[in-house]
Amino acid sequence: MSDRLNSLVRIPCRAALAALFLAGACSQPKTSPSPSSGSDKASIVRNFNQVYYESMVWADTHWLGVPSQQNPCDNWMMQQIIAEVKPDYIIETGTASGGTTLFYAVVLGLVNETGRIITVDIEPRVAEASKFPLFRKKVEVITSDSTAPELLKKLSDRVRGRKVLVTLDSWHKKEHVLKELRLYSKLVSKGSYLVVQDTNVNGNPVRPNHGEGPNEALQEFLKETDAFVIDKSREKFLLTFYPSGYLKKVR
Repeated sequence: MSDRLNSLVRIPCRAALAALFLAGACSQPKTSPSPSSGSDKASIVRNFNQVYYESMVWADTHWLGVPSQQNPCDNWMMQQIIAEVKPDYIIETGTASGGTTLFYAVVLGLVNETGRIITVDIEPRVAEASKFPLFRKKVEVITSDSTAPELLKKLSDRVRGRKVLVTLDSWHKKEHVLKELRLYSKLVSKGSYLVVQDTNVNGNPVRPNHGEGPNEALQEFLKETDAFVIDKSREKFLLTFYPSGYLKKVR
């Protein structure tokens, strides 16, 4: 099963990185005196992230046939984090069709047999994902506003004293994400991660007209706490929808 997982995810991620290399090679002027400078590399990465996002290929990306609107490099990094942390619980806000939830369930099932996933959405659409026995076994789907006080009380009671990983992918307005950060950060265990998805919007570098969103919420949140640090090593594949969004709990 691990070999199959490896092949399913690695190939599209390698393809994306190959395209990144080609895009960079083609975009460099022949007369450029320093094609390998840091600023040139940053520009290439930024431009490719824009090209990839605007292609909308991520909107037609699936895991085991179920829509997972992610890029494969972020999913690959998430499986590395899950394999390292081996959480008892993964809490996800923003379920949609459940393809990403199913992906997490497959990985978690290989590294922590008793681990469980709690996913929250105001309107989850998990009919296809629920056809998989592993999804039904490992995933609890909760229909709720992710910031509802009664939900947070329930989650806090459930995961207290356990190893917890949280990923936020619900409504991408700054006020909502900031509220999620303040609430869900309390559930994350030391050494684990609070992952803020879609920090790339509002010109970071995509969708410049989005308005303040996850990235701006994250920056404000980090001014309020020293318990989390941005783990830039999690962006090593260069293509990411979560720039500065991998937050490691250090205190």
